[in-house]
Amino acid sequence: MGTGDERIRRYHWALIFLTAAAVVCVSFRLAYEVRRNRELTEKLKATEAETEMILKSCASAEARIGELETAIENVKGLPKQAEAARQRFFDEAEKLEEMVQNGETDLKIAYLTFDDGPYEITEQYLDVLEKYGILATFFQRGRDWGTFGQTYIRVARSGHTIGNHTFSHQIRGGIYRSVQAFMDDVIKNRTFIYEKLGITTDVLRFPGGSGTAGSLKQDIIEELRKEGYAYVNWNSATMDGMYDLSAEEYRDNVLDKTGGRKFLVVLMHDYNRNTLKALPEIIEGLESQGYVFLPLFYESLAVNR
Repeated sequence: MGTGDERIRRYHWALIFLTAAAVVCVSFRLAYEVRRNRELTEKLKATEAETEMILKSCASAEARIGELETAIENVKGLPKQAEAARQRFFDEAEKLEEMVQNGETDLKIAYLTFDDGPYEITEQYLDVLEKYGILATFFQRGRDWGTFGQTYIRVARSGHTIGNHTFSHQIRGGIYRSVQAFMDDVIKNRTFIYEKLGITTDVLRFPGGSGTAGSLKQDIIEELRKEGYAYVNWNSATMDGMYDLSAEEYRDNVLDKTGGRKFLVVLMHDYNRNTLKALPEIIEGLESQGYVFLPLFYESLAVNR
């Protein structure tokens, strides 16, 4: 009996131990599953939150992309809008010129022109013109883009007319050697300005004036017409390209010699500091004489076509 009872007790305790072990294992397993489920739930919530943020970001990005696409289309249209506005301006300028020519108004027209640039002080000339709200004409030649690129760009963006003044401006032993030599230099400058600024020049000033071409003048003019160019000389000048004078003398060379002309084409050079000093008084003096200011353009009555 003792031996049997002992076996029963052992069996009983073994059963208790196994049951307890099973309970412990199940408890650990349940605890693990609960913890794991909690972690998965938290990860799921975090994933859902992250997904929601991503979706909001995508929606915001799509909206921004839409705005950018619209902005890009608007920017693409700006050159056409600017060109249309510029054309309207010249249409009105042409009407004004005809009124002046026909004596339908007491107004007179002055075209301020600056040759040979750009130069180091061209920006200061632009400041003066901007202050007075005047559009002028810059007859430019080929200059180092690394040094003067921003000045070329400012002249163009300010709305001034950019004219062709040949690339080299080499008068002696250069552009006037032959018709071909002159035209090659003109085309070289036209290409330079177009490649840098996207502007095709159609108004030209002969370096030194058209008379400097001598016996080649008429043949050059014919070739210029074939290339779509009009040309212009001047009937007023500060004389800053010939004489070293004071600002007051440059001013008087313009204001005292207008002769009441209906159309005044004023020659200046944007390298001269005394002309720069005289420019405000030249502008104000011409205004007091009844002049309004226009830039030159291909259809202008002041140019030769």
